[in-house]
Amino acid sequence: MPRTARDSDIRPVQAKTRIVGISLLVFAVVVAVANLILGWAFGVEFLVRLRDGYPAMVPETAACIVLAANGALSAYSNNMRGVRLATGSIVLLIVVQAQWSPITAPGIVSSDAMSLATLLALVTLSLSLMVRWGVSFKTLRFCQCLDTFGLCVVMVPLLGYLYDAEALFTNPFYTSMALHTALALAAIFVSLLLVRPDTNWIGILLAPEHGSIMARKTLPTIVATTLVLCGLALLATRRALVTADFRLSLLAFVMIVITALSVLYFAHLTNRSERRAIKAEEELHKSERARQASELAAVRAQKVEAMGQLVGGVAHDFNNTLTVVIGNLELLQEDDDEKARDMYISEAITASNHAANLTRQLLAYGRKSRLEPLPNVLDDLIAPSLAMFRRICPANITVATALGAKRAVAEVDVGNFQQALLNVLINARDAMPDGGSITVTTRAGYVERPSFIGIGEAELLPDQQYVTVSVRDTGPGMEAETLRRASEPFFTTKQVGEGSGLGLSMVSGYCRQSGGGMTIESEPGEGAMISMFFPVTDVADFTVEDVTAGYAGPYSTGAGILIVDDEIQVTRVVARQLQLDGHRVRVALNAEQALAILSSEELPNLVITDMVMPGPMQGHDLAKIIREKYPSIGLLLMSGYESARRRREVVAMQGVPFLQKPIDRATLRVEVAKALNSKNLPS
Repeated sequence: MPRTARDSDIRPVQAKTRIVGISLLVFAVVVAVANLILGWAFGVEFLVRLRDGYPAMVPETAACIVLAANGALSAYSNNMRGVRLATGSIVLLIVVQAQWSPITAPGIVSSDAMSLATLLALVTLSLSLMVRWGVSFKTLRFCQCLDTFGLCVVMVPLLGYLYDAEALFTNPFYTSMALHTALALAAIFVSLLLVRPDTNWIGILLAPEHGSIMARKTLPTIVATTLVLCGLALLATRRALVTADFRLSLLAFVMIVITALSVLYFAHLTNRSERRAIKAEEELHKSERARQASELAAVRAQKVEAMGQLVGGVAHDFNNTLTVVIGNLELLQEDDDEKARDMYISEAITASNHAANLTRQLLAYGRKSRLEPLPNVLDDLIAPSLAMFRRICPANITVATALGAKRAVAEVDVGNFQQALLNVLINARDAMPDGGSITVTTRAGYVERPSFIGIGEAELLPDQQYVTVSVRDTGPGMEAETLRRASEPFFTTKQVGEGSGLGLSMVSGYCRQSGGGMTIESEPGEGAMISMFFPVTDVADFTVEDVTAGYAGPYSTGAGILIVDDEIQVTRVVARQLQLDGHRVRVALNAEQALAILSSEELPNLVITDMVMPGPMQGHDLAKIIREKYPSIGLLLMSGYESARRRREVVAMQGVPFLQKPIDRATLRVEVAKALNSKNLPS
């Protein structure tokens, strides 16, 4: 089983308790052997009864203590269960024999015998050793209960000897129990409890948690105060300073006060600890929020840097596109040649679609960094990224591809994937100011365990297939130190102001968020290869759905349609297109006007609303009201910028068809037909 943090805290404690436990057993054996040999064999009276008038440790008790100590010593080894069973059985036999025929030896008086307390303690000890033959947890807990009970039995005479209580020697249960007998038996019981302190009350006292620390601080005060007060009360009684009844009342009051103060002190420390923990947790959350904000700012800074490099190229392309659009429209307006008009219109539409594609790419790069992973064939995403990169790539650098993962599907966020690939391509470009070549390759399959830069080796699973996207350049390569630090945040080899040093660190972070990883391979003079790994989720042909392809449903005509958009030019164009299809079209410039039309005029069959409009009510708010008040009306949403994640988060937008501006006529016709047919509206 794997080791836990608590295991690492307890094991050093168990090593110390093992030493203490074995030392206690050695003490018990020394006391018993000294009693047998020096006391009874050689007549050293001190080792027999410690003090005149005290009970003696009889030979049977000494023999039992020696055997029990050896049995307890075997408990520290799981391979000596037979020793425990044998010693426990022999101790029980000696106890029985001592009751029927006690040993007679010189120096034994009539009062010297195995007391009832000693008899009970030895029987408990023998049962604990014999039951320890089993290894189950329930057996262990039963043995620990026996050890605790035996310890309680022998602690009473120890306190009696401490106070020199006369009642102890007149009590038939403890009359013949010697002081060193109680000490030796107490040592054995404590040692047995120390075999596995983590499973009994001793483990609670020794644990590293705050509650155990509090207990270790509180218990000595309670125990010491109790001993001192009882000693003072006994002394006062013997000197006739107080009566027995008053002594009892005084002791009860003082014990209540001490216990209450201890509880209050314990509660105060616990409350203070909890307040510190709450404050630490708040600081941790604050730190985590600051870290997330810092990471988000770093991501945005990197995107701004990348977009700054793209703006020049995109602006050049966009201006070229506008030139084509404006020029063809002007020719359409001025040229009377009917044959040329179709050509002007076709070229203007083609250029407009190209401009729309540029806008979508910029939006993908400019969105927030929260991932929206969707299944994609990565090979299909590389061409658009390379198209963006070629706008900022000098003519002395050639770009080639070798794509070999045409059917491998991975779940990635398209915008962030293209951002990551663009960062790697820009790094390769900057490494070759004098020109060179860049090769982009892809492959799918299992990955050998590479040496990672910036992430741990365990990030990639040996039984998982990955799509590998590699970018190799023919630049000067990297030294070992540069390679080691390449993916560190803010590390850069570029001149001041030429780079933030966030490119590869962001790529590494994005790959990890996507369930994969990143590697960098480079040698001085041999160029560099940066590889990104993404888990394969499917192996199948995956193509982007064309909403206009394969639609065989009917195209409704004569339907009432309400267009809600604050851009008059947009509503005018869309309205004309719908009117050409035979629909009756009305226009509202905001949500409030739309609701006024719905409440005062004939209800339309379909409402097409923009998402972002002036005023307090946005498109999704209007859609919610229409769904609730006019469920028979079809809905169609459109926007120039609205992410898929946003549409999933807003309940009113879920399940409503969506059109991304700019909208071509074929797509508009199909989506309107689908929306009308889904409501079973009349043609």
